[in-house]
Amino acid sequence: MKLKKLYKHDNGKQIWRILPTTNNKVVVEERDTKTKEVFFSCLETESGKKLLNQYQHNEKNWIGIESVYKDIIYFHLYGKPDMPAHKSIIAFDILSKSILWHSDNYVFAFVYEDKVYCYQQKFENRNFFALDYLTGEIVQDFGNDVSIINQLKEKLDEEFWQQNYLFPEYFNRNEPITEIHQKYIQNVLDEKVIKGEVSFLKINDLLLFNYHEVSKTNTLTNSFIAIDLSRNKVLLNETLDKNLVNLMPESFFVKDNFLFLIVDKTKLFVYQIKD
Repeated sequence: MKLKKLYKHDNGKQIWRILPTTNNKVVVEERDTKTKEVFFSCLETESGKKLLNQYQHNEKNWIGIESVYKDIIYFHLYGKPDMPAHKSIIAFDILSKSILWHSDNYVFAFVYEDKVYCYQQKFENRNFFALDYLTGEIVQDFGNDVSIINQLKEKLDEEFWQQNYLFPEYFNRNEPITEIHQKYIQNVLDEKVIKGEVSFLKINDLLLFNYHEVSKTNTLTNSFIAIDLSRNKVLLNETLDKNLVNLMPESFFVKDNFLFLIVDKTKLFVYQIKD
């Protein structure tokens, strides 16, 4: 197994979310911790070519991403500053860099098979609708019947796991150590002072894992290691972050044989996993 470094994305701002799309792109949400402004970029997953770089909506703070579907980002606003409730739907076309439609009448639920499912909050219940994903026009009114909405959401969730996502799991220290990848991780636990759990992912003969080591100053260093088990070779040994006070979980994941790593909270490194 090999790891080929493709590129580094670094705008100097804190990365909040990474959203790979179904058509070989990745959307990155970043925030300036001082001004609290939010920026959005979109890159081609393999080449790193920036199709969108540090885009800002008119609302520069209280906005976030609901979903990305067929080169369209669906944004939401917040009901009140510092409040989690979402409002409005803004459909933004990545390729044309333009807003296709914007509605303050609905709250986004999910997008599925070219329809945006959403609702209007009433006093005691919700009324559900399906909108055309390109125009925002109503194509179906479900009233307050949530059963169909729930069925479609279940289908969407099932299909998500068919998109070749691989997320790390926690190493179980109580299991018998029999596999070679378990021995590698156990050696790290025996040799270092580690806080929290070790997250790992095994893909054929490739072992990916990260852990938080307690330093001499009692802060934490988040380290990532990639090992080719067949050759007993370390492919990558990367410090993801240091001088941490709190644990930083979910530091890496894999989709479609691409490894996504967040370094220093502000840098996205993308590697290709090759046989």
